[in-house]
Amino acid sequence: MDRCRISHENSSRKLANTRNKQRKRAAFHARLQERVIGVGMSTLKSIRWQRLSYHPKTRLYPTVPFDKKTDKPLRHPTPDEVSKACELVDRKFFLMNFGRVVLVDPNDEDSVIAVMEFTPWDQLTETDKENLNFILTFLHQSKEFVNPVGSSTRSWGGKMWGIGWRKSQDFMQKFGRYIKAFPPSKMEKFDKLFQQSKLLGEILGDYYRLEASIMQF
Repeated sequence: MDRCRISHENSSRKLANTRNKQRKRAAFHARLQERVIGVGMSTLKSIRWQRLSYHPKTRLYPTVPFDKKTDKPLRHPTPDEVSKACELVDRKFFLMNFGRVVLVDPNDEDSVIAVMEFTPWDQLTETDKENLNFILTFLHQSKEFVNPVGSSTRSWGGKMWGIGWRKSQDFMQKFGRYIKAFPPSKMEKFDKLFQQSKLLGEILGDYYRLEASIMQF
């Protein structure tokens, strides 16, 4: 009888602790949604709350040497290094690829890092597909005129092409830092391509506006 009573008490205690944690988590999410995200029609869609861990010094290939002058790897990773990188990704990273995801800042519980919404291809409208094709074509064609940026300090150690804009610019600040030097023969092609940037900005702005409608600024 004593053993049964102890077992029952332990089970009841564990169940109570689990329910208490669930109530606290629900209250935390409700408070965050009200104070930071905001409550509106767009939030009626289910939210996936994702907890994060911060690993500032994580590198996928820590043993691959880099040239300090060029910031490029001196060799490709070995099969063993790739295997270890995959193990690290499986252990510390989490793939998010569906639904509406809210990333909460692990260092500030009253702050949201990002709100991401994934839409399956078969649920996109024809307009969405046309816009996506236009954006990707523009970005691909822009690589001819934009320098890639990258750093060995990034965990993935890769490259990317930086295209964007800013709200403001300091006086006498250099412009075109990432634009490649190209011959005059390509000027017309460059001009024709970047004349499309206005439409690109309008498309992205509309999508940002839809997603930002759940945010409070």
